[in-house]
Amino acid sequence: MDTWVLQMGFPVVTIDTTTGLVTQKHFLLDSDSTITRPSEFSYTWIVPMSYSKNASLGNYWLQTSTATVNEFQIHTNEWLLANINVTGYYRVNYDDGNWNKLIAQLEADHTNIPVINRAQIIDDAFNLARAKYVNTTRALDTTRYLWKDVEYMPWQAALSNLYFFKQMFDRSDVYGPMGKYMKQQVRPLFEYFKNMTGNFTTRPESLTDQYSEINVVSTACSYGIPECVEFASNLFNKWMATNNNSIHPNLRSAVYCTAVAHGGEAEWNFLWEKFVESDIAQESDKRRAALACSRETWILNRLLEYSLNTSKIRRQDAVSTINSVCSNVIGQSLGWDFVRAKWKTIVNELGGSTFSFRNILHQVTLRFSTDFDLQQLEQFKFDNQESGFGTAAQSLEQAIEKTKANIRWVNENKEMVLNWFKDAIKSENI
Repeated sequence: MDTWVLQMGFPVVTIDTTTGLVTQKHFLLDSDSTITRPSEFSYTWIVPMSYSKNASLGNYWLQTSTATVNEFQIHTNEWLLANINVTGYYRVNYDDGNWNKLIAQLEADHTNIPVINRAQIIDDAFNLARAKYVNTTRALDTTRYLWKDVEYMPWQAALSNLYFFKQMFDRSDVYGPMGKYMKQQVRPLFEYFKNMTGNFTTRPESLTDQYSEINVVSTACSYGIPECVEFASNLFNKWMATNNNSIHPNLRSAVYCTAVAHGGEAEWNFLWEKFVESDIAQESDKRRAALACSRETWILNRLLEYSLNTSKIRRQDAVSTINSVCSNVIGQSLGWDFVRAKWKTIVNELGGSTFSFRNILHQVTLRFSTDFDLQQLEQFKFDNQESGFGTAAQSLEQAIEKTKANIRWVNENKEMVLNWFKDAIKSENI
């Protein structure tokens, strides 16, 4: 156990199925990172490897940085899958040929690969792409089959990783094809759960299916699938008409947000009144977050002003309110303008909370991925250098470094990602 408890991090294990060569290396998400803390084990782990090949299971202990394992070689019609049921704490990379075979298997019959390993393949591929072990398009390829997978874990792995793509591209020309692709993939899942639950009038029996239902309604509505938007709007309108909230708690966040996003002032004002009336913390948080889903800039600006008015919104909820507006692609630039204009007020009102400053600076700069974004951020630092940033100084520097990393990533990947999404939807009529 010493190799696991006495050195930081975990390994990525790379398997070449043509030669049987297996190597391990300290996994770093940022390939340019420099390790300053030495390890007596030279960042080599004793790795318990389980694997599946040709419908048979096997185990192997990797104890060195490099080894040749004959069992890891495969024939033309075979594929190898390592870390069965994800019992080991490591990422797995393969040669191109085996990646292609695993992806082909997912598309042909995904049930031949365990559910948790389907999630692992997706999550490993995206993280390996971020670390530059594989191309970004390789990671995207692992999501092609998802339209026919109804399980929670693979979808959650994909949505978690694609969230970064959404943040980087929802202000660019990539988002059009990406949005169409997401509709294409999630629509069958929406129909599946719609039929399972009688048009969402009952809840699925299993807990993971309930999680999936939340994901599918949230995703389908956020990408504007008409059936989902209509479903959410009808539920919200029924609440407005009867003053009886029959929306199931599992679906309230998605329904509230969708109704506000696709509604107008009337829907927003109704939800604001219900937010003010609410005396249940969890429900109040859902309503307050949904108020930031509006597409009307004047409404979002009003909500930002409310965030620093303690007669409207509690002081302890100010940061999460600003962050909710910034998470809205329409509200992001409004939130950034607000934070810059009100910075001294925010500092005074929040009393120098490191946690609050870190959260605001993280959320308001989450989409920053252009040279102009970086220029604005550095100008913000310059404009406030006299008064200083106090406990927020480190958070600001981290935001600047993160923006630089985002710029590099977008410059390296935007064109290939755009082409991939265009290719993925070109045969679809959506």
